[in-house]
Amino acid sequence: MLEAPSPTGTVLRVPETPTEDAAYFTTEEPDEARAYYDEYGYVVLRKVVLPSLCSRALEAFDRVGRFSRIPMLRQKNMRYERHTFSADGYLDNPIFNVQDLGSRALGPFRNAALDILTAPRVAEAVAVLLGCSRAKLIQSMFFEAPAGTWAHQDSYYQDSAAGLGGGIAGWYALEDIDAGAGRFYVCPGSHRTVPVIRNTGTHNFATGHDNYRDAMLETIRRHQVGFTAPYLAAGDVLFWNSLTIHGSLPASRKGVSRRSFTAHYLRDDDAMLQFHSRIRSQRMTSYNGLQVGMLHDQDLMRNRLVRGAAFHFPAQYMALRRAALRAVLAQRAARRALQGIAGAGQDWADASKSGPKPPLNPSLE
Repeated sequence: MLEAPSPTGTVLRVPETPTEDAAYFTTEEPDEARAYYDEYGYVVLRKVVLPSLCSRALEAFDRVGRFSRIPMLRQKNMRYERHTFSADGYLDNPIFNVQDLGSRALGPFRNAALDILTAPRVAEAVAVLLGCSRAKLIQSMFFEAPAGTWAHQDSYYQDSAAGLGGGIAGWYALEDIDAGAGRFYVCPGSHRTVPVIRNTGTHNFATGHDNYRDAMLETIRRHQVGFTAPYLAAGDVLFWNSLTIHGSLPASRKGVSRRSFTAHYLRDDDAMLQFHSRIRSQRMTSYNGLQVGMLHDQDLMRNRLVRGAAFHFPAQYMALRRAALRAVLAQRAARRALQGIAGAGQDWADASKSGPKPPLNPSLE
């Protein structure tokens, strides 16, 4: 076991090998996996993705993506930027929405990613965990260098319009993830025991993001939730609920990568609730029979024009984006005040606060 500090300063024991971690489940155990997911807000499924698909995605990135000069939307700051690399030579600014990459120059990598994120075994597993017949992919990311992501609930950024907690995400290991490479962590049971921090007031995304991050850490301490950072080998997937607190540790070793995809899903008949404030429509396409959201499809000329403007005039682009977001959040806050309601999913959130606290698996704390 590697001992590393958790986001709240406690000691987190990170498994170095599969034998140091729980066995978890495979896709051949859907009922057991669903029960575990419902109880703890996450589950690991072993060997979901074929090794050949993992290798193909990495090879495609190395061949057409690594040396590309095309600006791409980035997970860290939502800006269009060219690649930056860590001192170890790994991509340092993760790619946001791989499905939006242009097919002419980056199609082999985009398609290799979608072959994983929409694979039949993946689609079936997501549907089982969501309790539906069919799901859809709404967002994706590609990581290579250790990221060190702060603790958060996905619901703050996007969730199900049908009710908070109706979204699910998966972290897909494309290689055996080293314990010191910024391992992904979750807080077991937090989807049921920790209240939702609303994207409003002093915690709104436009002006209060730092306040939200501080409030999340204080909430973790107050509710005394534990952390676990499961071992993931190439082809394993960690799925978690949109209300489950999670993040990734900073790197504690040099020369290691954490090559992986992250993907977010909803029920096929659901819509994306963004920033707890608006329904965000998406143009959809179909891949492997699964609906895939295309927010910034770079095969469309208008999106390439936006990319060019955002890349060449980043300060002006971000100022306009922040102003638009502030207007959306202010409009939603005014509407909620007039209606005298707490917004989409409030009844569910209130019920979750008083729900029973599930027993945490001592081996995972």
